[in-house]
This record gives sequence, C-alpha cells and structure tokens, in this order.
Amino acid sequence: RQRARLMGKIIKTLVVLVLIVVAALAALIFTTDINQYKDKIVEAVRANTGRDFQINGELRLAPSLVPTVAVEGVSLGNAPWAGATPMLSVRRFEAQIALLPLLKKNIEVKRVLLVEPRIQLETDKNGRGNWLLGTESEATGQTTAAPADPQALPALAINEVRIEGANIRYVDGQSGQTTELFIAALTVNSAGFLDEIAVTAEAAINQFPLSLRGTLGSLDALLGNRDYPLRLNASLPGAKLALDGRLAKPLAASGLTMRVSLEIDRLSDLNPLAGAALPEAGPIVFSGAISETKSGYAIQPFTARIMENELTGKAEIDLSGARPALIANLAARQLDLSPFQGQGRAKAEATDSIDAPAPEAVSVERVFPSDPLPLAGLKAADVTLQFKTGALITRTLTLNDLNLSLKLDNGKLRIAPFSAKVAGGSLMANIGLDASGGNNTLWDHNVELRQIEPGQLPGIRDKQLLSGAKTDIDSQGKGAGASVSAIMAGLNGNLLLRTGQGRITARALESDAANALLNTLTLFNPAAGRQDASALECAVINFAIKDGIAVADNGIGIATGKINVLGAGNINLKTEALDLGITPRAKAGAGLSAGQLAGLVRLGGTLAAPRARTDTEAALTAGIKAGSAVAAGGWSALARGLLGGNTGAGQNPCDIALGITPLKTSPGPRAEQNTPAQKTDAVKEAVEGLGETLKKLF
Repeated sequence: RQRARLMGKIIKTLVVLVLIVVAALAALIFTTDINQYKDKIVEAVRANTGRDFQINGELRLAPSLVPTVAVEGVSLGNAPWAGATPMLSVRRFEAQIALLPLLKKNIEVKRVLLVEPRIQLETDKNGRGNWLLGTESEATGQTTAAPADPQALPALAINEVRIEGANIRYVDGQSGQTTELFIAALTVNSAGFLDEIAVTAEAAINQFPLSLRGTLGSLDALLGNRDYPLRLNASLPGAKLALDGRLAKPLAASGLTMRVSLEIDRLSDLNPLAGAALPEAGPIVFSGAISETKSGYAIQPFTARIMENELTGKAEIDLSGARPALIANLAARQLDLSPFQGQGRAKAEATDSIDAPAPEAVSVERVFPSDPLPLAGLKAADVTLQFKTGALITRTLTLNDLNLSLKLDNGKLRIAPFSAKVAGGSLMANIGLDASGGNNTLWDHNVELRQIEPGQLPGIRDKQLLSGAKTDIDSQGKGAGASVSAIMAGLNGNLLLRTGQGRITARALESDAANALLNTLTLFNPAAGRQDASALECAVINFAIKDGIAVADNGIGIATGKINVLGAGNINLKTEALDLGITPRAKAGAGLSAGQLAGLVRLGGTLAAPRARTDTEAALTAGIKAGSAVAAGGWSALARGLLGGNTGAGQNPCDIALGITPLKTSPGPRAEQNTPAQKTDAVKEAVEGLGETLKKLF
C-alpha cells in the first residue's frame, strides 16, 4: 500500500509538472507579441525566394492549447520577366500548431486553412516557369538558393489542409493558351505522419465541373522520397477517370507505374473542357498501363472501345531527343470513323440528287485549297506508326484489310506502304511530304489502284451511274509549295486511267451532276433516253503532267457499242481551267444520223465546275465541209466522212490513247454505189442531220 501511495504521489507530481510546463509555455506564447517577428519573416522569405513578399495584415495568435496562428493579406511577387500580378496571394491563412510536439522539436500542424488563394502560373517563350524560386538567372532561369539540409529540418506532420475559393490561372507563353482552375473546396486529411492522406475536392477547369476523391502516400514517404502510392478517382459531367499506381521517387516525380481507366458517355459532353465542338460519339472506354521508361513513358498494352469499335495496341513516347518521339503499333478488327466526321458531306450528298433542280447561282470553290499547310506541326514531334484494321469505314468509303505504315522524322513524312482493298479492287500507295526545308514543302506520290469498280464509289454508286467497268489507275507526281494549290501548280508526273467493259446507264447520261466524262457523253449519245443503258467497251484517260499542265495528246479514248471517242487537250492545274476536245465517230451499222455527230465536243470550265458544250467553230467547219461534200460526191460522201473519216475510224480509241496503236490519218474507204432508194434515204438523213447541226449553231 505504501508503494502504491508513493507511486500515486509521483504520478500526480509529474502531471502537475507537465501542466505547469505547458501552462508556462502557453503563457509565454499567448503573452508574446508575434508581430515583432513579422519583419524577420518577410525578410527570410525574400532572401530564400528572391521575390517580393508582403504581409499586409496583423499576425494573430488565438489563445488555446492548440494555438492558431492567423494572418491576412499575404502575397508573393512574380518573376521579373512576368507580369505585375503577384504569383501568389492569400486573403487569409490559418495554422493550428500542437504544443507538446514542440518540446521534442517536432512540428505537428493540426490544421492549415487557406481562404481565397490566387495563384498565377505562367511560362515565357522559352518555356521557363515563374515558379522557379530563388535568385534567378535571367538567361537560364536556374535558381541559386542553397538547398536546405534535411537533417536540420524538424519532423513535420500535417493532419489537415483545407483550401477554400482558390483560383489558379496558367498561361502558356509559347502557345498563348490559358487554363483556369477554380477550387471551391479541397481537403487533405491524414491521421498521422506515417499514415496515408485522403483527398477530396470540388473544382472546375475552365468552368467545367470536376470532383476528386482518393488517397495518397504518407507525408513520411513523400519527404523521404520513397515509394509513394496514388489512388484517385475523378468525375466530370459525362466522364469518369480512375488512376491507380505509384511513384518510386515522388519528389522527383519519377518511377511512375499507373493503371488508367477512362469512361466517356459522349464526346460532345466534353465540349466545354476541349474548347471545341466534339462529335456526338460514345460511349468510349479506355484502359491501359502507363510506365516510365529510361527516356519517357510507355502505354502497353491498352484497349480503347469507341462505340462498336475496339482498338488495341501499345505506344511509347521518347522525351530524350530534341523533339518528342512517338512509336505506336495499333490494330482494330473494324474502325468506323463516320460518327466523328462532320455532317457537311452527308447533307451535300442528300441534296445532290440527280433529279434535283440546279440552283440559280452557285459559288464554287477551287478543288485544290490554297490554305497554307500546317507545316509547323510536322516538326513538333517524330512519329512512327503501324496500323492495321479489317475495315476502315467513313461516310463515303470503306477500306478493307488496311495496312498503313507512317514515319515522321524532323518534318519529313512518309506513308509507305499504304495498302487496302477498296471498291472491289486494291489500293497501293507511297506518299511523301518533306517540310524540313522550311515553307517550300516537297511532295511526291505513287498511287496504284487495280480492278476497282467505279459503281461502288460514292457519287456513282448512290446515283447508279455505272456498272461493271473494272478500272486501273496509276498516278505518279512530284511538286513543291506551301499549299496544295501551290504543289499542284508545279506538279510533274502522269495520270493513267484504264477502264474495261461495263454499262453506262441512261440516268447517268442525262445527269447534270455526273462526272465530266459522263457530262460529255450526254452531248453525243443519241441513244440516251431510248435504251436503259449504253454498253461501254473500254475507256482510257492518259495525261502527262509537266510544270502544272496536264496534257492529253490523243490520250482520251472511249469505245461504246455505238460510237468511238478520241480526245485531246489540257488541264491547267495552276488555274484549274479545263480545255479538252473530244471527237465522236459512229461505228458502222450503228444506225445514227450523220448530223448528230457533226460537232466536235469540248469540255471547258474548271475542275470544280466543268462545262460540256458543242464547239461552235468545229461545228461550223463541219457544216461547210458538209456542203462541199454534197456538191462533190453527194450526200453519201457526207455520211461517209462523218461516220468514218480520218480521225482513227476503224481503230480502237483506247489503244490509241494508250499509245499501243498510232493514229491513222488515211482517208476512209470509198462509198459503194447506192441504189436510188438508198440515195433517197441518204439525202433525207443528211438533210435532217444538217438541220440539227444548224440548229445548234443558232
């Protein structure tokens, strides 16, 4: 009992001593005017940051066993090269500090409160940030303040940090882009120095709401720069983001390994965040693993589900060079891009009906745009991309079994190979764009299309203009310029189109919306409207291109069941003007009237607005020749000249256009003696035909 009583007295004595010490310490703190340290605090901050620092309000200490230090009107100046706005200002700052840990030279902050902080972050044109503190070098932006000795720092524990009404503004000095973050409330809680930190936040990025929940590693792990876990979940209107990973060295922000998952209901829900009109596409789900490499970061493997599409692959970004370098290998069973394309094309096709009336006035733009190419973007990064898909679907075209290799190196872009199956045939392309030399971009291409069916192509398919007619297309070219129009204006190369047997519908021949070839055929096919379709035996378009002028030297050849067509002329790619002449010749036994084929058909206008018409001068010449022919040899001579003649009659116009067969210029065979009945029919036919020709002239 005596020992128990003695122990009780000792404990009571110790408690009394502790209370006396705490009371004495509290009395010292409460009776001390802490404002006397205000100037010393200001000078210490200025010396360690190299910035102007001000405390406009009074320092106050609230009497409590957990005293609260409060200060109002705190501001930290900006970098010398930045604006006059302070980099940091706080309307009110509070800190609750526990007394007992101070006896062991430890600091335990129970609560930190920042009310309406304003933070202005910005970079200059060289990418230097205004948050670099210390005595800064104007040339390099490096700080020269001596680093603190970790062993000299007292142990620090912060149980809670709360921020209310914060505005953070970031201005990118290189791009001029501004991002604003408003934090309505941010709370960071931890039970102790060794415990994980819980984070909750309600904020808005560029006025786009954001909620954040999660946990971080302990303050002990952070200050010790040790393995640091991060588990965060962010919610935005129509989207969710989850991060689960860790940093090997959190103070150096290195050694990242992270699982990322993203869910988006519709891309258009993110319009305010993106600052652009995104398509109405969704849902979109992304999941992948991000890890830090020796030179950058890798995402492998990853899966992206975009509506009904699934894209898989791996990617790596290298940040060690002069430019970021992206290496990606992607694959998809099917990739439908139509939901991401604008509505303009679909609306145009909906109104471009073959039966729709032509508008009274149409403003037609050039086919080749003169807008400067985005060449600066080609030097922003290097890219190596491999992409394969079973089907790439757009609003107008589907490419099957697509295989694409793309390489971009210091402004030099090369797409090779680019292969796919399209319109019942195959496509193989090799395309290059070299912007490494400045504004004078070099362009080259080699494109081969084999056995495609034009009837499966947009515009022809929807209007049922053509069937069969398997086609080969070869195009090679080189040019230079800062825009597409400039490149085409100096293009050198060739274009060869070869079409086999098919059928041209009467609907195509009567259509003002059909292509230039079909528009031309409308003028000299008298069978259009009396039969369902016109048989096409072959067609060739053969152009040699030099300095932006595409020339067809008898390089246009068409053969149908009724007529042969041979044409020549040029396309000025600088002005996009067309000047093509086509001579139709009826086949023997076709049953066509001579006058209907008397005129030379010409195609004028521009690539954007081609116009087919009968050449008045040629038709007039044909009329004069017709009169001479009648006077010299009778009406049958006129018919013989128009249905045969010296423009390759009896030859295959496609072979002539290909250069396989030279054009024969010898006169046609002499007409046989006609019976009186035949002469009468010939005269009647010729008169009717000549009348039709004269009508065209007047």
